[in-house]
Amino acid sequence: MKDATVQGSEAPTSIANGIHHLDRSEDVDAIIVGRGGGSDSNLQAFNTERVAEAIFTANTSIVTAIGHTDDRLIADQVADVATITPTAAGEYIVNSREEFLASKVKPLAQQLDAAYETLQQEHEHEQELAEAVDEAAAPEGLPPVYYKAAIAVLLLLLLTITGLWLGVI
Repeated sequence: MKDATVQGSEAPTSIANGIHHLDRSEDVDAIIVGRGGGSDSNLQAFNTERVAEAIFTANTSIVTAIGHTDDRLIADQVADVATITPTAAGEYIVNSREEFLASKVKPLAQQLDAAYETLQQEHEHEQELAEAVDEAAAPEGLPPVYYKAAIAVLLLLLLTITGLWLGVI
């Protein structure tokens, strides 16, 4: 918040300085340039080049809330949004922020869901691969101890046969 004189000869400089001050702040998302109603002469600060230039050149969004329905000022014409009361300006900013957040959060949530699903599928695929490797590494048929016993029996038979055959010779 930045106070400014909004009526009289110092008002254009005060309003423009306030806009510049807030525009330089990193904590400001939007600036409401506001004043309640008044006579045409009381609202003339908002019809000056100095105020119009400050609003037009600001990097921060400017919402005007000057006067009432019948009042249409230069400041309103160069602002990002013109509302008729400070309350309407506040409501506009709150609703805009909610819409902005919703437009940013929903796609991010969808991306997060998609990334989680992909991660889940990759994990399931890795589990399937690990099971396939375990199956491929497991010997088929009899356990290895039976193979060793079979080889020992074959060797004994071979020695017996060879010994018998050598005895025949």
